[in-house]
Amino acid sequence: MYPFWEGHWWLIIILAALAVPIVQALFEPWRRYLDYRERRDAIETLKVYAAQNKEPPPAVLAALGGGRGWRRRAREAAMNAASVAADAGMAWHDTQWSGRSSRWQSRVALGRWNWAIFAGAICAGFAYASQHVQHDADTYMVVAIIAGALTLAGVLSALAATFLRF
Repeated sequence: MYPFWEGHWWLIIILAALAVPIVQALFEPWRRYLDYRERRDAIETLKVYAAQNKEPPPAVLAALGGGRGWRRRAREAAMNAASVAADAGMAWHDTQWSGRSSRWQSRVALGRWNWAIFAGAICAGFAYASQHVQHDADTYMVVAIIAGALTLAGVLSALAATFLRF
């Protein structure tokens, strides 16, 4: 192995940080193409409503307005309509949100176990690297110790979320 990367391992972190805007720039044309297709589909839907002489729903008009906030505005309009329906005696809105809350709460422990396993893998990788590197092994060992502490915290948090449910 070329000794440059062993001596300058921290450059990998900087290169990864610089790669994020480059990857975003590469995916920007794809995002714009998807926005174009979404607007084209909304226009086709609007044509169908115009052919039937019906008033299109606000979500279709919001999609034609463009911008990234139309989904949020459509969701808020649906929430307002649902709250009006709940005020009118339909209580499905509250039961739906309480069901979502309980499903989310049951998945909290899985996310915490995921973090604990990830931190443990990082700890094991740096501990292995500290044993097999000829020089600067102390740096890898320090990172392994920090990742080990994060692993321990992650396991304790996951145990608490699994058995105590908070």
